[in-house]
Amino acid sequence: MGLRGGLKLNLQSNCLECLTSGACVQVSSPLKPAQTYTIHAYEPKSSLLFLEGVSTREQAQGLVGSTLSMSTEETLRLCNLQEGEFLAFQLMGLEVIEGGEVLGVVLGIESLAGVDYLQVQAPAKKFLIPYIPRYIVHTDLKNKRIATKDALGLLEES
Repeated sequence: MGLRGGLKLNLQSNCLECLTSGACVQVSSPLKPAQTYTIHAYEPKSSLLFLEGVSTREQAQGLVGSTLSMSTEETLRLCNLQEGEFLAFQLMGLEVIEGGEVLGVVLGIESLAGVDYLQVQAPAKKFLIPYIPRYIVHTDLKNKRIATKDALGLLEES
């Protein structure tokens, strides 16, 4: 916390351009209902976020331990995705298909050693697929599918 009400963030996002002045965020904690705030400023070097209406250390103290989130619409509006790039929440629930066979459904994303992995629930077990061209052929958000190659081998070996 800063003297001017800045909040030190523990970031779990790779879309920092969303933390821009004027963006709306929700701040929630298990003990309090979510409140909507507007971002006043973000200082990337210090990871300090300043929210409109939070200008003192005491006000910031009241938000310590809270979770900061942004609506899906606001995130997609502000995050500059390149062709073929997706946000983790967009991949959740997509079917993973190889050669016409459904291998499973994406449960989550894990990042290990700088590589993102799809955490896939197959009928009998969970397994990981690196989200790299070696395994991922095409991601189709409209039809809720991810086409793969050689991922069946990962399933069989896991």
